[in-house]
Amino acid sequence: MLALPPLDPGVEMTVSSRGMSKGIEQADEPQVIPKLYVQVGDLQLGGQWKNVTSATADGEAAAFVNWGRKFGAFQLALGAACKFQTGATPGTDSDSLEFTGGVTHKTGKLSLRLSAIYSPDDLGGTKRSLFVEGGPSFDVTKTLRFSAYVGRRTRHGAPDYTAANFGATKTLFRGFSLDLRYYQTNRAKIGDIYRRRLVLAGRWAF
Repeated sequence: MLALPPLDPGVEMTVSSRGMSKGIEQADEPQVIPKLYVQVGDLQLGGQWKNVTSATADGEAAAFVNWGRKFGAFQLALGAACKFQTGATPGTDSDSLEFTGGVTHKTGKLSLRLSAIYSPDDLGGTKRSLFVEGGPSFDVTKTLRFSAYVGRRTRHGAPDYTAANFGATKTLFRGFSLDLRYYQTNRAKIGDIYRRRLVLAGRWAF
């Protein structure tokens, strides 16, 4: 008889001083992201919600499935999500599919990560969207990590841009960490969401 891996449920809560997504601002106020999931072997299934600043919606929810596995010094990850806006104005393009993939290589305290997020029809007026981001992170101690990433987003129906961020993540106790991060893009002149930001975020997993 085939035995299934044990179910391992989990809860995460992230609270940040500003909401950021793909290198640009998503909420011009504190953002709260509750996340519920179940881990089944290499698979993770779950859902989350977050508040956003938008003229057409008050939030964004997602149901997702993620897969991850380690191969030697490499960690591979794949995922798919169905996203939809909550409190959306009637007639708004309020749902989309999103696919993710990434690979991380770790050597000692240094890690290099490359990831991609693709949507064939993004939310709102944006159609195809691809965001590719990569960069290093370094474990200064067991509880302190520095990281820096550069990404490029290409979109149909919205401006393309290049984004960069760097910061530090500190684990204060088991399951709880703080991240202080600086964000900047090359399109600050075309809109407030593209301007530089310093964001403090706390994440609690239990």
